[in-house]
Amino acid sequence: MITIHEKTAKSFDALGLGALLPASCVVTEELNGAFELEMQHPYDEGGKWRRIERGRILYAPTPTGPQPFRIYNTTPSMDSIKVNARHIFYDLLDNLCGNILSAGTAVQCIATIPAAMAYPMPFTFSTDIEKQGRLTASRVNPVQALLSNDEGMESFVEAFGGELLRDHFSVAMKESIGADRDVVIRYGKNLSGLEVNEDESDVRTRVLAYGKNGIFIAVDSPYLAEYVYPKILVLEDESAETTAQLRQKALELFREDEIDLPKVNIKVDFVPLAKTEEYRDFAALEDVRLGDMVTVINSKMGFSKRAKVISYAWDCLREQYEKVELGDFLPTLASAVTNGTKSYRVAVEAGLEAKNAIAMLSGRIAITEQHFYVAVDTEDYLTSDRLFRFGEEGLQFTESGIDGDWRTLISPDGEFVLPEKT
Repeated sequence: MITIHEKTAKSFDALGLGALLPASCVVTEELNGAFELEMQHPYDEGGKWRRIERGRILYAPTPTGPQPFRIYNTTPSMDSIKVNARHIFYDLLDNLCGNILSAGTAVQCIATIPAAMAYPMPFTFSTDIEKQGRLTASRVNPVQALLSNDEGMESFVEAFGGELLRDHFSVAMKESIGADRDVVIRYGKNLSGLEVNEDESDVRTRVLAYGKNGIFIAVDSPYLAEYVYPKILVLEDESAETTAQLRQKALELFREDEIDLPKVNIKVDFVPLAKTEEYRDFAALEDVRLGDMVTVINSKMGFSKRAKVISYAWDCLREQYEKVELGDFLPTLASAVTNGTKSYRVAVEAGLEAKNAIAMLSGRIAITEQHFYVAVDTEDYLTSDRLFRFGEEGLQFTESGIDGDWRTLISPDGEFVLPEKT
């Protein structure tokens, strides 16, 4: 069930303003990244749609239980309203932290973020990371103080690493938010609904290790023969006094850091995949959560490696995954919304969406790739005689239709154009 609540709500145990009846509702979340909801709601006869307002809070199911999302955009169409909402965590984008300069434990440093905010908010900050470090930030919002990788500051995630867990008004930076649920998936064939990317750019299959007093040893990966040439990594460690110590360090690079395996990114689209016989091989992913570790086996190449669940799309109505993405996660390369705008990748996707909308929009007000039109005397700009348009030529007017003669009212430089004397 999806309920809607007033802008000032802090508790969501009751129904609030009531339940909604959306046609679709999907939550997407990325590890240390965006946490959003998109909903399509019809103009129902009972008038539930009238409760939808920017700023109000939707309370909707997610893989880890219901969560609050604040509406930031509504787009009415002829038959429904499209709603975009962010997790309540992003209320922190509106606040501002003064100077933060803190050195010590992760617990000490994270506590300086709410203390530095311009005004109090009902959020709690915590961490289970046991490291020493330094947090420095000035005149940034609390989300930036947590996750930014901007130059000129040291955010919490840059200093300590960690994975962000958002639960209502609780903000926790965890060593890991996931678990190992003994899920194993195998791939080796092309399946509808499965996109696999393997990148061997950083693969190393031979370690040349140098230690104290010039001792040396070469250690090869068991996957050496899978590549045309050995891929060499030089390891220098003056603390190693024997070749046995050097060998151990080299083997750790293979066994723990998996430097001899390609980076793997797998996107599972459950909708088309569910129609295939091989679906059972991936059904176990329905039980994983963001941040969980999954063992990925390439049956063709004969290797297995560990990958995290780094993003998902969740159908709130059916309460099941639409998509799950597995991959190598770097906690210092956060893709979160940290300054009130979306990441470049999301911005590009939004641009493509806008372009698609432009291609479809028509009526009294219409947008094309060249002009913005306003029809005066009909409901369709293509059949109107009297039209205004705005584009590279400035603001223009015509009384003879879209293909008629246009008179410029305001030039592209913003100057009013006086009519010619007759």
